[in-house]
Amino acid sequence: MALNKMIPIDEAVARVESGMTLALGGFLSQGVPLTLIRALATRPVHDLAIWSNDGGYGDDGVVELVKAGMVRELHCCHVGYTPAVGRAVEAGDLELEWVPQGNLIEMLRCGGAGLGGFLTPVGVGTAVEEGHEKVTVDGRVYLWEKAVRADVAFVRAHAGDLVGNLCFRGTARNYNTTVATCADYVIAEVEHAYSVGELDPEKVHAPGVFVDAVVRADVSYCGVRR
Repeated sequence: MALNKMIPIDEAVARVESGMTLALGGFLSQGVPLTLIRALATRPVHDLAIWSNDGGYGDDGVVELVKAGMVRELHCCHVGYTPAVGRAVEAGDLELEWVPQGNLIEMLRCGGAGLGGFLTPVGVGTAVEEGHEKVTVDGRVYLWEKAVRADVAFVRAHAGDLVGNLCFRGTARNYNTTVATCADYVIAEVEHAYSVGELDPEKVHAPGVFVDAVVRADVSYCGVRR
C-alpha cells in the first residue's frame, strides 16, 4: 500500500478515459463528489457509462457531465430533479436505464464483493424485467441481476488520511461506502485530510485498501442546495 495517496486532482481524473464505466457516490445533494465531477468535465472524455443513484440535483452532479456531452449511458434510479437529463434522453443523446434503488446498490455491492450477481423479486412483472433472465425458486419468480464493477469510482468523504482511510458524515455516507469498493481505481475527495494514525479507527467507514487516490475536496461545494 502506498504511504501517500494524495495526488493532484488533474492527475486523478486523468485516469478516466473515453468509453469507461464510472461509478459515483452521493444521493441528490448529499455526499456527491462534485470536485472530481467538475474536474472531469474539463477533460476531452466521451462515451462514459455512469452508475449513480440519480442524475444529480438541479444543475449539480451527473447532469454536468451529461450537459457536456460526455455520457453515453446513465444507469440510475431517479432524474426528477434534473430536467436537462430528461431533455438529453428525449433528444436521443443519452441512453437511460432505470434501476430500482435496492437493486442498484446491491449490484454495486456484489461487484465490490467479487460476486457474480443476485436474485431479486423486485421488478418482476414490470418494465424492469425486460432483458433479464428469470429464475424460479420454490415457486417464486426472481430476476437475475448481474454485479456491476466499474473502471473508476468517485466518492466524497468528510475526512480521510494519506493512505485512503475514509470517514463519512451523516447522510452523506449513503452510496459512498459501497462505491468505494466496486471499481478498479477508486478516487476519494476529502474535505479534511489527516496524517496516518490521526483518524479514529473506530470511525473509519471505508478502509484505505479500497482507495487508490485521494484529492482535496473543494469545501465550497459542501453546502450545495442542502
